[in-house]
Amino acid sequence: MRVGVVLPRYDVEFGFVRGLASWAEDSGFDSVWVTDHLQPTRGRTLLEPWTLLSALAVLTKRVRLGTTVLCYSYRHPAVLAKMVSTLDRVSGGRVELGVGTGSGPQVEEHRAMGIPYPGFRERVERLKDYVKVLRLIWGGGGRVSLDSKYYPLRDAMRDSPTVQERIPIWVGARRRRMLRAAAEIGEGWNFYGDSLEEYEEAVRIVEERLSELGAGGKIPQAVFTSISVWRDRRGDEEQMRRTHTIIYGTPDEVLRKIDRLRELGVELIILRDLDGENRNLKLFASEVLPSLR
Repeated sequence: MRVGVVLPRYDVEFGFVRGLASWAEDSGFDSVWVTDHLQPTRGRTLLEPWTLLSALAVLTKRVRLGTTVLCYSYRHPAVLAKMVSTLDRVSGGRVELGVGTGSGPQVEEHRAMGIPYPGFRERVERLKDYVKVLRLIWGGGGRVSLDSKYYPLRDAMRDSPTVQERIPIWVGARRRRMLRAAAEIGEGWNFYGDSLEEYEEAVRIVEERLSELGAGGKIPQAVFTSISVWRDRRGDEEQMRRTHTIIYGTPDEVLRKIDRLRELGVELIILRDLDGENRNLKLFASEVLPSLR
């Protein structure tokens, strides 16, 4: 089981984020991740995610660098393809790309910045073409064309090969249509929801679509969740749901939840600590992480 840490971007200075990334690397976590908003949903300032990862690439040595998840409509896929391949080379092959269609709060964010935000069905179809463009551009050498409704390519030059033979793409998916799309795209999928029971149902939907496609088996699975760990107090389970906290409890209870996720096929968990001092992550690192190694 690989374990990643979500880095804060709201109302923080870069030095604080850099310190947390270094701590995560030194503590044995496998990766660090950033979410994607261009306007604050809370607070007054935020750091742009791709610029932040680029800075961290030269300040870290081992941890992988990921997005959970980039909103497709903020960056044209041909532009993002170049951004990703450049960072892959800068970081020595440590990039993991998460992409999605955007979440509820991003409706107003798009309107505020004048970025089109079509209906859900169109966003799903656009994302399918988006991932296709990324893979075509990363093909290496020569030129490529694509007859796409949303992102047509006309004799576009492919990018030079990345360090990684194949850059991991995690499709952020929770709703049924997106879960089925993740299976169709054939990449990994990254779940973000409010309960283990919801995730179990999501796994069933993905596997059902894979079966319909004749693909069989599974695609790589990741879970992005808030985390709450305690030694001698009890948390409010309703509050856990409201904050999308699937992994919570005493260290032993947390390990049992992680074991269940592993049984369901999860190979990567991405943890976000809502505590400003990251006390949950620190307790996880000392009491839980060693048991996963």
